[in-house]
Amino acid sequence: MNKSYLLLSLLLIAASCGKKSTIKTHTAVETLGDGSHVTVPIVVPLSEKSISSFRSSVSDINPLFRGFVSALMNIGASMGAGKTRLTLIQPIPEIPSEYLASIKVKRIFFFIEAEKKKENFEFLRRVAVKISSTHLDRKSDSWEPVIETDDFSDKELSTFRSLFKKERDQHAAEWERNSEGLLLLKYNQEEKKASLQNENVGKIFIIQTDKPNMTRKYLEENHARYLKRAHTLSKSILVEVKKDPIMEEMFKTKLAEDSSQVESLGIGEINPCRDEVCLDLKVPDVNLIPMLMKNNAIKVDAYIDPKNAPKDFQLKGFLEFEIKIKAKI
Repeated sequence: MNKSYLLLSLLLIAASCGKKSTIKTHTAVETLGDGSHVTVPIVVPLSEKSISSFRSSVSDINPLFRGFVSALMNIGASMGAGKTRLTLIQPIPEIPSEYLASIKVKRIFFFIEAEKKKENFEFLRRVAVKISSTHLDRKSDSWEPVIETDDFSDKELSTFRSLFKKERDQHAAEWERNSEGLLLLKYNQEEKKASLQNENVGKIFIIQTDKPNMTRKYLEENHARYLKRAHTLSKSILVEVKKDPIMEEMFKTKLAEDSSQVESLGIGEINPCRDEVCLDLKVPDVNLIPMLMKNNAIKVDAYIDPKNAPKDFQLKGFLEFEIKIKAKI
């Protein structure tokens, strides 16, 4: 049953192969094929609500992707609560390897929006996330994750902190090499260039607007040729310009020329992303299928090192996967 559920999702995606999509609320993708495989990016939004709970509310996403989204949403919750440890175990469906060639995490993007524009990511010193395969004795058909949040033991804390030492010690190297799983991300405030992929992607802008749906439609109809993606985030639009300095300048110029339209849409500030409010995290280019096929669940272990527990804020963003489906199904 689980396998059929996932396969149905993949077949629905494959049915649109070769068709270029318009910019939707949370996706702007083009399916690509190489003759043997069809490559499909899948963009999933993260929570737009204030971080106030450790329970994620993602219910309409395939459990395979939902596990990663739940983990990131709950990491955000742990940040806001000043926690240092998160363990999440998410049941996943059986992987139909005869149809599916690869699954990769391509982008993890966080955007913080404070109610009074005072909060930013300066409160966050370090984050490390590792994922692995595990077995879960399921007592029901529920896909809800098992979540634990707590403080680290001294031994666990020493292990994770060793990941961030400027001079790598033997203990940290052995942990990465010998422990099961994959180091999915590592953010160090003191080494942002090594943690973020800003130079590898197009310029990202946050557009404040009173009419987000109409603003997104306006961008679709008038500026889609300049944009890689456009996501609606409550009363703001996140846009990523194609990685081309000419495209970036043309987008800004055309937007400035449409001053009357911009005013009618209630568009306010248009701010380029800064590290203080946007984290575009580097992730490894690794096919997750071998790991996912080992067991019936994924385990996420996260170390979170905040300077302090911030006031209420909104954590937004997106998670992008790349799946490759075998062309001859």
